[in-house]
Amino acid sequence: MRIPKDIEQKVVRQLYADAMELEWASLTPQQHSAQYAMWVSDGDVGGRLREYLSDAEARVWIKDGPMKEWSRSLSGVGKYAEFVEDAGDVPTKLVRRALGSGWEADHSTIRSKPLRVLARNGEEETVVTWAAPKDLKHLVWAALTADAEGDSRPWVVCVIETFTKPTPANERNAQLRLAKRCGLKLVYVTL
Repeated sequence: MRIPKDIEQKVVRQLYADAMELEWASLTPQQHSAQYAMWVSDGDVGGRLREYLSDAEARVWIKDGPMKEWSRSLSGVGKYAEFVEDAGDVPTKLVRRALGSGWEADHSTIRSKPLRVLARNGEEETVVTWAAPKDLKHLVWAALTADAEGDSRPWVVCVIETFTKPTPANERNAQLRLAKRCGLKLVYVTL
């Protein structure tokens, strides 16, 4: 059974408000799992979905639907981006924090898997890609693959941190050494 659009919107608004407060990207898989269970039992989430889905189906819908889109939505990309306040500004903020105020994000070039955008400063171009620390490997792989396939533009890899959970110094040092070895610029950005 299809979930009516108004119910879907109410549920996603609640999920995203909770995820923002919980700093979703910084949670462990076990914490995610516990939160899915809490959402299914919550009247504003599972209670609204129960008319259309079983509890097990609601959990899958939450996990593989709105929450799978969470990181893309934060960057103004995807089906649920409208439910994140100021999401459309993220690529611009990110590019300027990573590269400086003279750089502009070309919003028409935003792509996902991994999230990336073409940044320009006059005639100079670079690809900026970003994700949470746990997904750094996907960013590095995408940059190396692009280079191997003949894309000569430089890539800047951005690890998105939070104020409350910055990358520990030992991990950061190891990541920076890895990026240097791969010929990539790695920056840490707090949005």
